[in-house]
Amino acid sequence: MPGYSAAEQFSEAAAWDLFDANARVGSSGVHGHLALDRAGLLSEMDRFFIRSAVVSHWRGEEYDAEIGNLALAADNDPRFTPAWAALPDRSFVEALEARQPRAVRITPGTTQHNFSLRSWCAGAVLEFLQDHAVVTLIALADIGWTELETLLQNFPRLPLVLLDIGYRADRYLFPLLDRFPSLHFDTATYLAHRQLEHHVQKRGADALLFGTRLPLFTPASALGVLASAAISDPNRLAIAGGNLRRLLAEVVTRSGRQA
Repeated sequence: MPGYSAAEQFSEAAAWDLFDANARVGSSGVHGHLALDRAGLLSEMDRFFIRSAVVSHWRGEEYDAEIGNLALAADNDPRFTPAWAALPDRSFVEALEARQPRAVRITPGTTQHNFSLRSWCAGAVLEFLQDHAVVTLIALADIGWTELETLLQNFPRLPLVLLDIGYRADRYLFPLLDRFPSLHFDTATYLAHRQLEHHVQKRGADALLFGTRLPLFTPASALGVLASAAISDPNRLAIAGGNLRRLLAEVVTRSGRQA
């Protein structure tokens, strides 16, 4: 049997300008056997025709936010949009602002940085992110549906990207999307049979962002679903990268101009 070739299976994706919303780089204490350095991540992106990626650093999630951000700056690449780690401390907001972020990844879960997303705790950083339209990534496991609804109520203009939602999410997701147009989600784990095309048929493609969850998942899963979905080419291209580029283009820099 001939070996598997992503180039043969997904060659059409070379024209889609793929932009991955959910990738990590660097060493990991928990996932060390899977973690990828910058060269390794770029190699995997090339193998699956992924042109760009929003990339966070394992150290910023697992260990220390500022050390992680320094590591992310050192491991950055022109094809990466850094997703900086963020903490609720007001002094950290000033350090984050100096980086003029286009994206952040917040990890408030009890096994990560362990903080509340309520205004009394994280209000300063969330106000900054909302005011500057910074694309804000968070995994469902770090927030849960009830806290997600509260966050969106308190910060309705925050461009929030929910990651790793799982295949049984629609009964929670659909009502939230009805109420909060700033909510988006990635496709890395949105993999149930015909789930993606059902979403597009019912709600359109605007909230969907292509994501892989590299290095924990192979891009083949999300890419295979996107390639085989019975949706129009404009919708496929929007999910592949157009929607994420639109969000990043709306980020407001320190000068008050859009990025």
